[in-house]
Amino acid sequence: MEDRSRFLATRRTDEELYERLNNREKYLPETVEASLEELKSRGESFSDELLKVIAEDMEARRHQAASPTGYDSLFNNSDKLKQVEDPDAPAFYSKRAIYAFCILFSVLFGSIMFAMNVDKSVKKINIIWVILYGIAFTAAEYILAQSLRMNFGIAFILGIAGAYPLNYFMWQSFLGKATLYRVRPIWVPLIVGVAISALVLWSMLQTV
Repeated sequence: MEDRSRFLATRRTDEELYERLNNREKYLPETVEASLEELKSRGESFSDELLKVIAEDMEARRHQAASPTGYDSLFNNSDKLKQVEDPDAPAFYSKRAIYAFCILFSVLFGSIMFAMNVDKSVKKINIIWVILYGIAFTAAEYILAQSLRMNFGIAFILGIAGAYPLNYFMWQSFLGKATLYRVRPIWVPLIVGVAISALVLWSMLQTV
């Protein structure tokens, strides 16, 4: 990651590099540090006081990212502390989005979104485990629905229960609890989810 950040810094203008230093709370620590080193290599000078402030800010940012963020849910987005605007950061669907899609559409749908996050990681083989989990949970949910009279309340609870392993155990294991990321827009999966739901509803009405 550091080598990539250093390479990207060499391709940016002085103005772009200074923008990353001046708005460093929006960027990855690696991006800020690479921008600083690139400016120094171009002959720019910085005071010892400023260098100390930047180093302390980056250390605090890493510490903040590694610290527990509390319980994330559909209504509480404490993971926002790990979100940045850096275009060099990996783009993930947020934990809040995964919760919402698990509840509204299915845990399988949410697991596919999470698998797309894992696709940005080094060990892409973990995608298989994520998808298998989504299939298994959705199958178990379907079997449960056959024996119980499902309602929105039960479906809501099952959606939360299904999203929890994705957003905690798998997120920490497959993505890293200290990983900073950009929030990926949800419009495409939302359109797909609504379209599939409409098709299923239409099919059900045709059989009535």
